Amino acid sequence: MKLKYYGHACFTLRFASGTTLAIDPFDESVTYAPCDAICDAALLSHDHFDHNHTQSLRGDFVTIRQAGHYEVRNVRVTAVHSFHDKKRGALRGNNLIFRIEGDGLTIVHLGDLGHMPDDKQLQAISGADVMLIPIGGTYTIDTPEAEELIRLAQPKHAVAMHFRTPDYDFNTSTCEAFERDMQAVRMPREVEITPENLSSLPEAMILSYK
Repeated sequence: MKLKYYGHACFTLRFASGTTLAIDPFDESVTYAPCDAICDAALLSHDHFDHNHTQSLRGDFVTIRQAGHYEVRNVRVTAVHSFHDKKRGALRGNNLIFRIEGDGLTIVHLGDLGHMPDDKQLQAISGADVMLIPIGGTYTIDTPEAEELIRLAQPKHAVAMHFRTPDYDFNTSTCEAFERDMQAVRMPREVEITPENLSSLPEAMILSYK
């Protein structure tokens, strides 16, 4: 599986069969290059402009934006309900967590998770090979909460997302504290991940978005 980062919370996952999932594409107000991937499914954690811009995507794709169980060309997707804030959605609404299984791997994308998960949510995200986790705070969990969640959920690897950068200056923290605390390694924007090479990858990663 090839994991590619576009910035903010947007990734594509391309599996060995060619099946491609795009997660949380953003519109032009987010000042990164848009995700224009040809994909089989668009996974949207919630219906905000910086996570739901399917117009930039290409191909004959399905859109997954509700909790439930799905299969996309032999890739299994479980979407789990959560909240975008600490007040059960009263401030920013709902959020979906995605658990994705394919190529012998389990990838979890937390969307704009805004609270520490309850027992049911924690069970759904625990033990992933790779967790894509927001760290910036304000709109999501912050870096200390992300680090605590990593300790609780025990993914083999964690990839930071949803943080401020020189190319997108919004009201969140940068990734420096995560890099320091987790000894995260800066990586290219596209990383190949297989069951065979998992043990050789850094436990915490910050992918380039360009």
